[in-house]
Amino acid sequence: MANLPILPIKPERAKSILAGHPWIFSGALAKKPDLPDGSLVKVQSHSQVLGIGYYNSRTDIAVRMLTSHDEKIDANFFADRFRLLRRRKEEWLPARTNAYRAVFAEGDGCPGLVVDKYDRTLVAQFHTLGMDRLKPMVVEGLVKAFGPVSIVERSDVANRAHEGLDDKPIGILHGSDVSEVEIEEQGFKFMVHVKEGQKTGFFLDQRENRQAIVRYAKGRTLANCFSYTGGFSVYAASVAKRVVSVDISKPATEYCRRNFKLNGHATPEGDFLALDVFDFLKGMEPGAFDFIILDPPSFAKNKKQLTNAIKAYTTINSKALEKLPDGGILVSSSCTSHVDQSTFIKILHQSSVNARCHLKVLESREQPQDHPYHMSFPEGRYLKFFILQKWAR
Repeated sequence: MANLPILPIKPERAKSILAGHPWIFSGALAKKPDLPDGSLVKVQSHSQVLGIGYYNSRTDIAVRMLTSHDEKIDANFFADRFRLLRRRKEEWLPARTNAYRAVFAEGDGCPGLVVDKYDRTLVAQFHTLGMDRLKPMVVEGLVKAFGPVSIVERSDVANRAHEGLDDKPIGILHGSDVSEVEIEEQGFKFMVHVKEGQKTGFFLDQRENRQAIVRYAKGRTLANCFSYTGGFSVYAASVAKRVVSVDISKPATEYCRRNFKLNGHATPEGDFLALDVFDFLKGMEPGAFDFIILDPPSFAKNKKQLTNAIKAYTTINSKALEKLPDGGILVSSSCTSHVDQSTFIKILHQSSVNARCHLKVLESREQPQDHPYHMSFPEGRYLKFFILQKWAR
């Protein structure tokens, strides 16, 4: 049993914790504890132990739960959890794939922790104060469970400041120094810059969605907007007539070009454009592309930005539909958690109204199994992905 401070919560708030929700809000506490922020606590309702989590008085989420059992939190705790995650995730991993999300925060019982596996390199992000305090245990657990050649920290995330952390560390937590890693994903190869790329270097959550577009891209002329390092572009180039990749970041477009070469694709000079996507869509000749992919970064980091995010999504989807010919394919995705599925559907519908066309849904998809969310924690569902066809009115 864990010898930890006891944190009582109001009896009426115990139900959601027993049902598996990992968050306890400050209003659910029976009293405010006199504890250092980041402390491990044993959560109780009356005499019933609900589990163990970590406490932070600075945030509305006062406790994030690590386990529903009364057990010791140490390196072995994390190692056992990571081994189980590894075994179950690799069971369903596609063939010829050596990169996946090893630990997905609340979805994998480790709130505040994200770990991506790129071949034998792990890239970890510590988002919260409580998980940051547990970093030595986490690293030891990762070493025991995965035996990596390197663990890179990419905790350059904005929400650490909200947690009371005043740093955004990037560096090596274990093993050899590494900046780039070559990965394989369903037979395609990619170079991942694990120290300077967005997030942890690559967007693993679109793996199955990248595969899904291939059959629709055959023989088409495709524009991949917000292309980053070319995930969708590389897949599409295996069957498309032409693929143009557009991203505002010049380094990202250069990585995209490198990934094309890595997969044996041609790299015409005019097919890798470092441009603002909004300007690109505005200047596009109608009918120049019969397949457009819109996979932007999150447009809203918090609820205050939601209205502007909806406007931005509507603008880019409307403009893309205006430029597509009848029968053209629009792939539209959103990773903005504050824009839920129903809201995104409304955005796409309004975009079709603006473009004076109809939209037929060919496929609707979301995040893959290595980015899971619990039915008790729908907040973990964030990725929306639609393959659509434009029909004339």
